[in-house]
Amino acid sequence: MNQPEDFERRWRRRFVERGAQLDDDAGIAGWTPTGLNSRVRQFRHWWGQADPVPGRWLDIGCGAGTYTRMLQAEGYEAVGIDYSSPSVGKARDRSPEGIGWLAGDIHRLPFPEAVADGILCFGVMQAIVRPDTALAEMARVLRPGGELWVDALNADCLPTRIREARRRRAGRPPHLRYDSRSGLLQAAAEAGLERISAHWMPLVPGRVAFLQPLFESGPGRGLLHLAPPLGSALSHSFILRLRRPAD
Repeated sequence: MNQPEDFERRWRRRFVERGAQLDDDAGIAGWTPTGLNSRVRQFRHWWGQADPVPGRWLDIGCGAGTYTRMLQAEGYEAVGIDYSSPSVGKARDRSPEGIGWLAGDIHRLPFPEAVADGILCFGVMQAIVRPDTALAEMARVLRPGGELWVDALNADCLPTRIREARRRRAGRPPHLRYDSRSGLLQAAAEAGLERISAHWMPLVPGRVAFLQPLFESGPGRGLLHLAPPLGSALSHSFILRLRRPAD
């Protein structure tokens, strides 16, 4: 078994175990409760500023269904997909009727072409070896004019770079995979997707959690937007809002 395959298999096993052993949304997704709450708040902010296309939305890597339920509550036809069958089962049990649930792999989505008006894909890129194949597969199932909202861990985040340098010095492999915003945008373009917008997602360490509201405030967001190097250095992750061009 080569190292890339081992990386993906290891994370698949972890998420299946989390789905079987844990019961809270954050734990199943691999976040702390405060970390997941911050990510949800920031997503809701940017989602509320947008005018997403209506219709059928897939939540790929849905975990326990946190975002899937949000989609349904806002009137979308929501479908949650995750390769962890235990997570999908718990998502179904704790969700209202009317949501579709499937066990599936982002590399081989169980859909024909052009069936989705929109896709959310959060918390997935860091656990796969190559983003390009996943982006191409999601572009395949999007209808022309459909949207993809995808997040990734930021390779240029200063605390992340320090932490990963320490791992390398200790002879340890990377814990997760990280993307630069420019690199993921390039991969998206090669998959036939065009950029609508991009947003930094700051997430401060727990020991200075009192600073998180500052970064989520209007002035804080404005500063990170106006000074991209600062946003890149301080943001744990980022969101890309992409579109499959209309025919």
